[in-house]
Amino acid sequence: MTKFRLYWDKDAETKWLNEMADEGWAMTGFFAGFYRFEESEKGKWRYQVDFGEKFGAVTEDYREFMSEAGIQIAQNWGYWIILRKPASEGEFELYTDVESSIEHYSKILTMFKVVFVIELLCLFIEIFAALNGADIGWVFACIVGALTFAVLNAAVKTKNIILELKGRQSGIEADKDNRQFSPLLMAGLLLNSCALLMGQSDSLSATMTGPVKMGIQIVAIILMLVGIAKTAAAGSSVSK
Repeated sequence: MTKFRLYWDKDAETKWLNEMADEGWAMTGFFAGFYRFEESEKGKWRYQVDFGEKFGAVTEDYREFMSEAGIQIAQNWGYWIILRKPASEGEFELYTDVESSIEHYSKILTMFKVVFVIELLCLFIEIFAALNGADIGWVFACIVGALTFAVLNAAVKTKNIILELKGRQSGIEADKDNRQFSPLLMAGLLLNSCALLMGQSDSLSATMTGPVKMGIQIVAIILMLVGIAKTAAAGSSVSK
């Protein structure tokens, strides 16, 4: 069985993989958002998602350490490493102390910051191309914009986890940054890009694309406006 998911939150991904394992599905592979599963005994495996030191590779020391601990490397993708261990061997936790958890999430936050800058540069390039006559640039600008917002949300959430851990370490509760871009804004951007793609298609007649494209764009604009309003409201509630 194959399922498609896009996770920016490794804790949410871990929870989902363990839920699938509880239902009798063991993850056997991953590629670009596509997870492969095979039938397994219900609750046989426990999963964790780790952040590696190398892009697209696992060091031999890391592999040996996990093997000695009875942990299998199910898949590695980019910096992400999906691990699993038989549930019969007890709880499966990678970082049990606050200091190592802070270090772990700090690495993830740094990665999100780098990706955000890259996505932002790509967004400016696509907008520049569109303004210079490449209409398809608006399509890619919408898609890249949605991805940029998703990365920014993930960075904010990761930062809040670090603040919570530091507060636990010092015994002083830290103020969290609760500002997040609404998913409706990202949905509107993606929907608008679909409408723009329809306008670029030669296989669809103008009589078909006209009303449909307009309808999709109206819905997209509404979603984006509501998303902007929700995002602004969340920001103002934090500042009070």
